[in-house]
Amino acid sequence: MLLALSGCSRTDFYPPLGATVGGATGSLGGPAGAGGGALLGWSVGKGVALVKENEDLADTVDALSRGDVQALVAAQMKTQMKSQEGKIQAVTGKIHEVTSSVWTALKIAAAIVIGIMAIPLFITRSNTKKINKICEENGQAD
Repeated sequence: MLLALSGCSRTDFYPPLGATVGGATGSLGGPAGAGGGALLGWSVGKGVALVKENEDLADTVDALSRGDVQALVAAQMKTQMKSQEGKIQAVTGKIHEVTSSVWTALKIAAAIVIGIMAIPLFITRSNTKKINKICEENGQAD
């Protein structure tokens, strides 16, 4: 959730992930192997991150070279929409979750209020029956 709301992409995590895996694998060869594996892993992760980040660069360069402002704006909007789409889905899911829990709390509160308000009705009914029984035994009418 924090990743989606902070605006970071998964590509930012490729170099550290590569360094971790490379260092862990290289540790079989000792400290020098671990350092070399981490360096190699970081390089591979950084390369993959650059490839992922620059996938839309070809469209942008093509639009710039032709002077096509419409295509340039469309390419930038496409990139913005991709980054915003994940954020919107995360926020929408959170709003739905909060709304659901609020409705559950309101239902529980309504059940408690109805239960509390029903208690005096039952007490009054019981007392009325007792009073009527006493009145009948003493010969008094309503």
